[in-house]
Amino acid sequence: MPRPRNDTPTAKVTELPGLSAPTPLGNQLYRLLEEAILDGTLAPGQRLDPEELAAHFGVSRIPIRETLRALDAAGWIELRPRDGAFVRTWSTQEVVDLFEARTVLEGEISAKAALRRTEPQLARLTELVELGREALDCEEPERLPTINEHFHAAIAACAHNEVLAGIRAGLAKRVRFYFAAVAPARGADSIAEHQALVTAIRNRDAGLAAELARQHVRRTRAALGEHLTEASPAP
Repeated sequence: MPRPRNDTPTAKVTELPGLSAPTPLGNQLYRLLEEAILDGTLAPGQRLDPEELAAHFGVSRIPIRETLRALDAAGWIELRPRDGAFVRTWSTQEVVDLFEARTVLEGEISAKAALRRTEPQLARLTELVELGREALDCEEPERLPTINEHFHAAIAACAHNEVLAGIRAGLAKRVRFYFAAVAPARGADSIAEHQALVTAIRNRDAGLAAELARQHVRRTRAALGEHLTEASPAP
């Protein structure tokens, strides 16, 4: 798997949000760390120090270790004997497989969305495009992976097909993990592509919506390919 370049910025644990009641401690720790991995706050390959995490969250090392084991089981971190815990790294093959599947899936979902969407659902898509523009205008690219996920989930809702929506949801976290790597570079183009897709859905043009969705996924995959090549260590 390609590893990040040595100059890849890494977040300080102090940048992570704090805990809140009354959600069970283990659930909170898992959710907060998983979210930080998915949105890129914790960078691929970054080492996670249990003592530092425990100090930040104000808990003992026991729940931290339990959470790290759960994240390891879910595939978001790697526990290495004697070395510690590390955020998972990128996989070129996973990008190929994931975005190959998404190209087919998002095209089919978008075609059905164009034929079945309701006016309130269309308004929600428009709102999410505006939220993306706002994130760009405010220079907050870290918001884009979450907005992007909500946008594609909203299109799936327009399709009114629970099976397709469920398959898409099963891929969503991995898509967020990879999109976070290219969100700053892809942001403006991605939002423009979202707007074009919303227009096709508004016009009930199923064929155009499907093609725009497929192009959108292919462009993100191409950007990721370039990013992973740049992030690979020199031979």
